[in-house]
Amino acid sequence: MITIAINAVMSGFQTKFVIRTIETSPQIQVFDDPVSDGRGLADDWSETGIITISSQPAPHDPPRIEKAGELVEALEAMPEIEAAAPSMVGSAIFSFGAGEARGDMVGILPERHQRVVDIEKDLISGSLSDLYASGGGVILGKGMADKLGATTGDFVTVRLSSGEPNSLRVVGILYTGVTFTDLRIAYMLLSVAQRIMQRGRDINRIAIRLYDFDEALEVADEIETLTGKRAVAWQEANTHIISLMNTNRMLTNIVSIGVLIVAGFGILNVLMMTVIDKLDSIALMKSIGYSARDITVAYLGLGLAVGLLGVAVGCSLGYYVVEILGTVPIPKLAVVDTETLLVNNLPRHYILAGGIAILVSMLAGVLPAIRAGRLDPVEILRGHS
Repeated sequence: MITIAINAVMSGFQTKFVIRTIETSPQIQVFDDPVSDGRGLADDWSETGIITISSQPAPHDPPRIEKAGELVEALEAMPEIEAAAPSMVGSAIFSFGAGEARGDMVGILPERHQRVVDIEKDLISGSLSDLYASGGGVILGKGMADKLGATTGDFVTVRLSSGEPNSLRVVGILYTGVTFTDLRIAYMLLSVAQRIMQRGRDINRIAIRLYDFDEALEVADEIETLTGKRAVAWQEANTHIISLMNTNRMLTNIVSIGVLIVAGFGILNVLMMTVIDKLDSIALMKSIGYSARDITVAYLGLGLAVGLLGVAVGCSLGYYVVEILGTVPIPKLAVVDTETLLVNNLPRHYILAGGIAILVSMLAGVLPAIRAGRLDPVEILRGHS
């Protein structure tokens, strides 16, 4: 029961995070900077013993993706890629009244970007087509809108660290359930973002959706080889959270195994006491012709029966415990916004826990079974005479 409940909670959070991440953000992002060769100062030092540091002038033109239209078409021609869309991404400061928030403005072509990320599904007000509002509109993440105190129809000021402020009308509010996204995202037309960033017709990111999101790492490597540009899969973009979840899963497995081992010792103790309590019965069975093998098999069967009974009771209770846990209200999480505890009631949790429990029960029954099989009926009866 405990093992099932722990795995359900851990799996629930991980599944919710992965699903919301791949639904609310590009599964691969191609950026305007070249692929790194992976070399650092330590590599130069180990090869030559000399490190040269020099000041390089900043490039006159900011980096951009060259021939973006042709590249998008080439990417969409790849069999693994379902859709690709150009965009202009940059950090900006958003303000409304006395409220101020830092966020990421994402300039998009609405119809193309909708094929990569289903924005419409997560809009709680407005629509994607409203971005074409006169003068330019903006769709804010709910977290940012709440922080600013802005609602649909208000005008927010957008400015870069340097540059003139721009006023955009809030035409929609987006709620993805991913806390970081809702706090920082701001969608606008590609042309509006280019104007604010003074980038002409440049783009600095291509967003990609795959037919199979599990292939993101392999496809990203292939794109880097093809384009020479840095491609980041969703697993890489969320590597710290995924590493934390993997660590938690490992600790969960350790705790689960520990619980089952403790249960195994409990079964061992019960069966050993049964052997002691049933010495007379064992002696009688041997005296009427039962062999040591028969006695051993009988106690192994008893261990299996105890295990099966425990699995039946544990799985039944585990199901109801998981259902109850799924209704427990919890504080807002830092990663995924949810009102109740996230659980995932999967059959594999029951199969895994039940299988391990039966195995532990059978192993716990081996020692008592061997001891029962080796008992000498003459010594037992003599000791009672």
